[in-house]
Amino acid sequence: MQSGYTRLEQNDDHDPPESNASGSSHADQETEPILFVEESQGLTRYVYILVLSACIGGFLFGYDTGVISGALQPLSQDFTLDTGQKEIVVGGTTVGAIGGGLLAGLAADRAGRKPLVLLASIVFIIGSVVLSAAQSYGSLVTGRLIVGLGVGIASMIIPVYISEVAPKKYRGQLSTLNILMVTFGQVIAYVVNIIFASVPHGWRHMFAVAAIPAFFQCLTLFFIPESPRYMIATGQLGKARSVLRKIFGPSVTDEYIEQEACSIEQSIKLDSSGTLQDLLSPENLRPLLIACLLQGAQQLCGFNTAMYYAATIMRMAGFRDHSDSTSVAMIVAMTNMIFTGIAVKVIDRVGRRRMLIGTMGAMIIGLLALGSSFAALQGITPKQDTCDMYGDVCARCIIDERCEWSVSSGSCTSSILGNSSVLSECPADQTSRPVSIILLLSLFVYVGSYALGLGYAPWLIQSELFSMRVRSRANGISTSVNWICNLIIAVSFLTLANALSVAGTFWFYALLSLCFWILIIKYVPETAGKSLEESQRLF
Repeated sequence: MQSGYTRLEQNDDHDPPESNASGSSHADQETEPILFVEESQGLTRYVYILVLSACIGGFLFGYDTGVISGALQPLSQDFTLDTGQKEIVVGGTTVGAIGGGLLAGLAADRAGRKPLVLLASIVFIIGSVVLSAAQSYGSLVTGRLIVGLGVGIASMIIPVYISEVAPKKYRGQLSTLNILMVTFGQVIAYVVNIIFASVPHGWRHMFAVAAIPAFFQCLTLFFIPESPRYMIATGQLGKARSVLRKIFGPSVTDEYIEQEACSIEQSIKLDSSGTLQDLLSPENLRPLLIACLLQGAQQLCGFNTAMYYAATIMRMAGFRDHSDSTSVAMIVAMTNMIFTGIAVKVIDRVGRRRMLIGTMGAMIIGLLALGSSFAALQGITPKQDTCDMYGDVCARCIIDERCEWSVSSGSCTSSILGNSSVLSECPADQTSRPVSIILLLSLFVYVGSYALGLGYAPWLIQSELFSMRVRSRANGISTSVNWICNLIIAVSFLTLANALSVAGTFWFYALLSLCFWILIIKYVPETAGKSLEESQRLF
């Protein structure tokens, strides 16, 4: 997943806390009192209910970022969108998400976690209604901005809430569940896209479906509590102990509950002691730059073009039927979800740095092969001023919405001329099928490699780089870098494809990825198997 999500993972020897832009995080293990509890203690049903209720927000995050892939083509036809307008529609959600993340960061410690989860759900519902009822380009962009606001709030507050209601032993596992829900939401978005691909104005239904899980989450929130951490921070100690008792179940003693409450109180005091000035010290500045490097690499490798523009890319590759292109795009999303799950399982054994370096190498190869496949299909011809300038390059001709292929002349012609002997797809070519297969395999290598490394590792490494005093602020800065780079990719892909050709665009992403790969090899340390103190001594 790929964008704007604060990650947390638990290792055997330490438990890096969840952090966020609002200044909420958990204390280092050494600052907490020893808690006497049976290691065999499992999760209670109450915890599952709390986490799954919150994870609906993660699902909505994934759905609303993935649904645009299948909706973009019918939207373009109904609203006659040009390249810039398409990019604004796609990027509108990211712009809204930047604002939503900042809002949640400022409000989380004042309003609480639960009200922000509820706010995100309500915003998702409003955005879905506005989008499904849109009658103009302006209302369409407004709806995307509103949905983005919900995405930003959810991306910040859902991981925080989960980390604060999950028992420490299981915090990493339950936070991972939210990441998987994001990728699952993207898969379901593509399924819905396929269902409504052939329905007139089906994009309205695609956007409207998001309101259903959002409404369900609103109902569940009436039955789940505020996080114990926020209750303790605001002096509601009695309520906090009651919630902690439900979270840990009847098998733990009252002394354990009291020690857990004291531990949370200590972490709150420690978390509030850091300042922005502390980030400029040498031991904190280098980890911050590394975290920003990883977040920039995660987005500027171009992966989110495969999420936001998957169906469009498939049409560029020759899948002219909208249902076919969306079906292939769904397989891309499933690849992302499956390999994210694999990454969660193996990254502790393999190591963060080794996993990242190895998968980035494979990802770069996938990008180069993807660009070469497009070059074999379409050449490296950028968008031309007139259709006849494409000459006999049929594959490039037909992805220009102004143009069609003339059978009689064997050349590209304008679609507004009304020539009866034109095609919206190229004549059968025996050599194109093997190239298309190589293109798809290259795309799967690219997506799978990304999910194994860059899609997951930056959030995990980031949670292990900073001392408790500066963790929340540093993670807030690096996460902002992620969203800004996400926006750059979202609003530039079609423009780059027109200027450099589709092949040139993916080669450009390969070049950027190579630069980031070299920097990661040189500067990013291995943090697996190290305590937080050992990681900090690396700098």
